[in-house]
Amino acid sequence: MNKKERFEAVRERRAPDCMPVWPRVKSQMIYGHGLMLPDVIRQDWYDTEKVTEAVLASIKNIGYDIAIPAYIDPGFGVPPLGGSFHIPTKFGLAVSNTDDQPVKTKADWPKVKKMLAKFNARKGDPRMKAALEVIRNVSQEVGDEVALVPSFHCSISTAMFLLRPDEALLEDMTEDPEWVDEMCHVGTDFAIEWISAQYEAGANSAAMVAEGIGTVMVSPKMNERFNLENIARLVGEIKKRFNQGTWLHLHGDISTPGNYRYLTRLIKEAGVEGLHFDETNSVEWVKDSVVEKFGVPATVIVDGSIIAGGPVEKIRETVRDQISRIGESKGFIMAASCQVLPATPNEFFKAWVDATHEYGKYPLK
Repeated sequence: MNKKERFEAVRERRAPDCMPVWPRVKSQMIYGHGLMLPDVIRQDWYDTEKVTEAVLASIKNIGYDIAIPAYIDPGFGVPPLGGSFHIPTKFGLAVSNTDDQPVKTKADWPKVKKMLAKFNARKGDPRMKAALEVIRNVSQEVGDEVALVPSFHCSISTAMFLLRPDEALLEDMTEDPEWVDEMCHVGTDFAIEWISAQYEAGANSAAMVAEGIGTVMVSPKMNERFNLENIARLVGEIKKRFNQGTWLHLHGDISTPGNYRYLTRLIKEAGVEGLHFDETNSVEWVKDSVVEKFGVPATVIVDGSIIAGGPVEKIRETVRDQISRIGESKGFIMAASCQVLPATPNEFFKAWVDATHEYGKYPLK
């Protein structure tokens, strides 16, 4: 099997030749290529040539199976709407949002909403336009062999990263929930169009959508209110437009009653194809309570700090232990807890991928 075929087997809960790896690699591909983030991005600038080189080097040299085919961060769309994001100048850090978001007060919302209604995800932000060119380049080079997944966030996460400062949005959920409903809806519209643009540029597999607030910052009831309908709408649009499924990245302990009810609704009502968890949820719980119960594929997790910190022997031992817990169950991919951490050395990153391919040969022992 090639890498793309491995992932297709997992999506259909068939046995691949070996377990595929989905690292959600973002800024690590920049640092791993000997660059710093300011070398390739600014508020309104993105170096297509350098990023293409970094993405292809990461895919080819590390050898993982499922790739985000461009460098993606939370700053896309923010500057054209009137905000800014933080670009770290030190090694091993990631882009983050700031209080300088477009919607600082409710008085800003009508103007930003009008701008969003006219926003073109394909050319409204020079960084997004350049990232689409990277996807085209990567697709032409490796798209026949590697699963290339479009990636973004939606609903609460999009409202927080794209529109409104963190603490303010969390307060709004209690004090003005109808307004948050509106921002989540409009933010998800933005996400749908941006993911669609990535497919048109050459992404060729399931979409990866992060709802990174997860269970850490809001209650299950808030997740159901603000996220469920928007995720269902995004899943439906991706299926209708591109005949592709959507995987959801979630944070936190999903086994508690409220969170598990939310997860159940994501699968049964929203139609999420697969689940990308963090290290909080054990392989045994994921196998019994998700993969076997609902027939939905999901992740085996190795904590990103183990991959980043090494040594190689510990990485290999952890991979072997995690895979040994699956038994005969099918429908698993290997992933890092959230993403491969930015400061992860290429040596340790590759050791994790190689160990997964070695110990994850089917039938699993």
